[in-house]
Amino acid sequence: MKYGIDFWLTTYCQARCRSCARTNEQTGEEASWLVKEHMKLNTFTSILDDFDEELEYIQFCGEMGDPCMHPQVNDFVEKSFDYTDDVHILTNGGLRQPEWYVELAEKYTNFRGKHTGVYFKFGVDGTDQEINEMYREGVNWQRAYDNMKAYFGAGGNGTWHYLIFDWNWHDIPNAMQMAEDIGTDINFKFNGRDYGRITTENKKMAVKLLQECGYNGGAI
Repeated sequence: MKYGIDFWLTTYCQARCRSCARTNEQTGEEASWLVKEHMKLNTFTSILDDFDEELEYIQFCGEMGDPCMHPQVNDFVEKSFDYTDDVHILTNGGLRQPEWYVELAEKYTNFRGKHTGVYFKFGVDGTDQEINEMYREGVNWQRAYDNMKAYFGAGGNGTWHYLIFDWNWHDIPNAMQMAEDIGTDINFKFNGRDYGRITTENKKMAVKLLQECGYNGGAI
């Protein structure tokens, strides 16, 4: 049996998502208890060296910080391939420049065969700055869009993850069209936390809209 393992590479993030554990939901400021630090590469390899099971993938998740904030993220990606053929990176997309994403796409897409290598999951919840920052405060939407467009345009593997809130469900058709335009799949998911939770009536309308748009992606 193969296993996946998630790593929090960093507790640094430019975003202030209100329902994130690292953010005070009321004020939008960083939680007072948050210790800001980056994981050390030798800590990472030590954990993996002690892991006895066969790894299906390594995932750099965004639970406590965006992995793209880590100054050595490239080294972590490179080292990961000593242990697995698949590396997933979760990001809000608003960090670094398009050239960086192009470089990763060109170097690691189908790295050791079909559907292996780096796989990005971009968390972007709107098709413009106004909609996206309703939840992802502090994220430059235009940069996120430019980075996604560059990455997928260079043939990178990944997907766009779109959380549906009470304020953005009407944006579904625009997001589906934008995903098609930049050459990626899009997965919609209803926000399950209290902040911005969609009302029952609006959820019904959102589901209907998804059906009308022909959405057949990941589970919502």
